[in-house]
Amino acid sequence: MAEIKGDHRLNVSEVVPSDDSDKKPPKTKRVASLDIFRGLTVALMVLVDDAGGQWPMIGHAPWNGCNLADFVMPFFLFIVGMAIPLALKRIPNNLVAVKKVIVRTIKLIFWGLLLQGGFSHAPDELTYGVDMKRIRWCGILQRIALAYLVVAMMEIFSRSAQARDPELAPTHLSIFKSYYWHWVVAACILTIYLALLYGIYVPDWSFTVHNPDSIYNGTTFTVKCGVRGKLDPPCNAVGYIDREVLGINHMYKHPAWKRSQACTEKSPFEGPFRKNAPSWCYAPFEPEGILRSVIKNVFTIGSSFKTEALDSLGFISSYFRTYSSLHSW
Repeated sequence: MAEIKGDHRLNVSEVVPSDDSDKKPPKTKRVASLDIFRGLTVALMVLVDDAGGQWPMIGHAPWNGCNLADFVMPFFLFIVGMAIPLALKRIPNNLVAVKKVIVRTIKLIFWGLLLQGGFSHAPDELTYGVDMKRIRWCGILQRIALAYLVVAMMEIFSRSAQARDPELAPTHLSIFKSYYWHWVVAACILTIYLALLYGIYVPDWSFTVHNPDSIYNGTTFTVKCGVRGKLDPPCNAVGYIDREVLGINHMYKHPAWKRSQACTEKSPFEGPFRKNAPSWCYAPFEPEGILRSVIKNVFTIGSSFKTEALDSLGFISSYFRTYSSLHSW
């Protein structure tokens, strides 16, 4: 038999693994619409802060009512709520996500105290630091920090419930099925808020005027209340809780109610107080206080829902209509 010889050797080329270490991770795409809305909100904030004194119709309402400036905070809370699910989607590990949320919350509180705490001695005096007896504990950034912390934690620990049916078709019930924990927490917050707002007894309270430009500087006034469930400036539960918890010396010294008709004849403009102005016109009030910050969590929770579910219920438009009816509480 003829010997059949064949070359059965295989020419196997060496496979050199490619070095991907030099490749940078792809940049995360930003949501352009959210960035645009954020920029417009910042522009609106600058407008109402600078021009609100000249055009009171765009400044903060003295008490009842809702002007253009009163939409700036809900706009920011809406942005925070919409951004939280998008940001946490990139962090699948719950522990890492919680750490990032806590660190960011601390940063927001720190900058809030630094920028809005007030009463810095420098540079007019030769001492430096902050007067801790009169520092303002609450502020816009602190309120955003609280809303961010609560909603972000809810989003992190409710991922499993939302992931059970990721392809859930947007229906009128999908917003309840996927976000039932959000609804439960929001309902609890709203119930507690209303119970405190209408159930707390507000007694008479006193304060001392600390304003060198006022003829009443150093004078102590007593505001007569002794009521329950009132929503007027002097005797509401919101101010009572802030006075008891924060202390009246740690509250905002220039509340918008000083432009009300009860305080000045030039309302809604700022002006000298009436001769018979009630004593509470001289008192401080915290617009970013404890109870008002708690209720804002409800609005932030609502804006964190999936966009398809929001559209199915017309939620985005009703969000701001609801806020306009509740913001003065």
